[in-house]
Amino acid sequence: MPTTRTIGLGLVVVGAAIAALLPIFMILYPAAGIGQADAGKPDVILPAIARNPALFVGPATLELFGHAIGAVAILGLWMRWGGQSFLLGAATLGGIVWMSVDAIDNAIGLQLVPALAASFAGGDPGAGASFRSLTALLDALRLAGHFAGGLWVAGVSVFALRAGSVHRVIGWAGVVTGLVLAANPILPALLNVSFMTLPLWLIVFGVAVARTSVGREPALAPSLAMG
Repeated sequence: MPTTRTIGLGLVVVGAAIAALLPIFMILYPAAGIGQADAGKPDVILPAIARNPALFVGPATLELFGHAIGAVAILGLWMRWGGQSFLLGAATLGGIVWMSVDAIDNAIGLQLVPALAASFAGGDPGAGASFRSLTALLDALRLAGHFAGGLWVAGVSVFALRAGSVHRVIGWAGVVTGLVLAANPILPALLNVSFMTLPLWLIVFGVAVARTSVGREPALAPSLAMG
C-alpha cells in the first residue's frame, strides 16, 4: 500500500511538470522564434524543431513521465482513500483516463513531430500538411483528456471535502478548477485558465495529501462509502 506522503509527492511532481511548460512556452519558444500566434504554423515551428529537436522532445518527454507518475499517484490515492466510495472510484477512472490520454498524446508527438520537422527541412512538400493534421488530432485528444481530468479534480475534491481530509479552501478550489478543466473541450479558451490554475492546485493538494501521512486519513464512514 503506498503511503500518502508518496502519493502526495507524485501529485506535486505532475503539477510541477505542467507548470514547467510556462517558462518553456513564454521564454524558450520565443527565443527560438516561435510566438504564441505561431501555434499550428508548420513553416515556423518545424524549421525551429529541425534546428533544435530538444525544443519539442524535452517538454514532451517531461510531460510523458510526469503524467505516468500522475497515473500512479491517482491510483494510489484511490487505494488509500477510496474504500467502497463510488464517488472516488468514478473520479479515479476519470483521472486514469486523463493521465493515459495525455501520456499517449505526448508519446505520439515524440514519434512523429521530430520526424516531420526533419522531412520539412529536407524539402518534403507534404510534411507541413501532415503536421497540421497531427496537431489538430493531438489537440483534440488533449482536450478530451482534460474533460476526464476535470471530473477527477472535481470528484476527488468533493470526496475530500466530505471526508474532511483537506482544508475547505483547497477542496472548493479543486471543485472550481475541475469544472473549468472539464469545460475545456466545450470552451477551448478556458485552456489558458486551466494552464494557470491546475498546476498550482495539484501542488497544493499534493502537499495536503502528503501531510495526512502524519495525521488523520479520511474515515470511511458508511455515508461516505456510498460516495
